[in-house]
Amino acid sequence: MSTPVAAHLDSVSVRSDANASQSADRVDGLTDASLSETGDFVETNYLGGSGYKSRVQTLKDTSADLSGHFMEGDAPQSVLRDARDDGSTVYVTFIFDPNASAGSRGKRIPMVVNSYDEKLTPGGVVEFTCKLLGNGAPVAV
Repeated sequence: MSTPVAAHLDSVSVRSDANASQSADRVDGLTDASLSETGDFVETNYLGGSGYKSRVQTLKDTSADLSGHFMEGDAPQSVLRDARDDGSTVYVTFIFDPNASAGSRGKRIPMVVNSYDEKLTPGGVVEFTCKLLGNGAPVAV
């Protein structure tokens, strides 16, 4: 019988440059994060083939969703808001296993901020949601 797997995301960090992330770059208040990696496919076939479509992968893409509690003064959240405003690229590092060897800990992905929303609930805490789109190839960290 199958059993559920515990979340294997250790941390998410955001920087405005491609330098290695530091502990200060971790997104504070983060409660949910997802990373999607997809590929586009082109249909191929040739005359005299089987009559069934074949597919070849062309471009790959990444996207991510981050959400959690808005933390006033949190530098990584400020980097995300600034990138939403000016369209600049941010570098998002997903660490899956901090104890793994270098190159196997996670991925650093250049991304652009598609949206950054703040939800204000009367009597509650302010929450944020950020949608990011890949803007280049991931790099193993």
